[in-house]
Amino acid sequence: MTSGIVAITVPGSGDELRQLAAWLRDEDELRGRVQLAEIPVQAGQFGGVVDSVVVAVTSRSATVFCTSLFGWLGRRKETQKLSLKIKRSGTIEELDLSCGSMSDNEDVLASVRQFLDEEV
Repeated sequence: MTSGIVAITVPGSGDELRQLAAWLRDEDELRGRVQLAEIPVQAGQFGGVVDSVVVAVTSRSATVFCTSLFGWLGRRKETQKLSLKIKRSGTIEELDLSCGSMSDNEDVLASVRQFLDEEV
């Protein structure tokens, strides 16, 4: 079983990223594997700016991750593209994906699984 890290970015506010992180944390299989990544605090700022949601996934938990992600997407009023950057553990290879609608679910899941399961 191969593992990796998925970094999810959403155009707009950090509030959406916080909502997404909370949504993903509701999944038993993802609990403890979801974090918010912040841009370091700059001079004159009071706190860091949320940049992305980072999720540790395995080829086994990819289905739960994608199902939950697309469940969250389906509840959003505005349809915006999300960017997913997947990095397989122990390698420098990355996979960049973009998605924005429920119809992307099957393709994203297949791409994530295939990438995580590739021979290193």
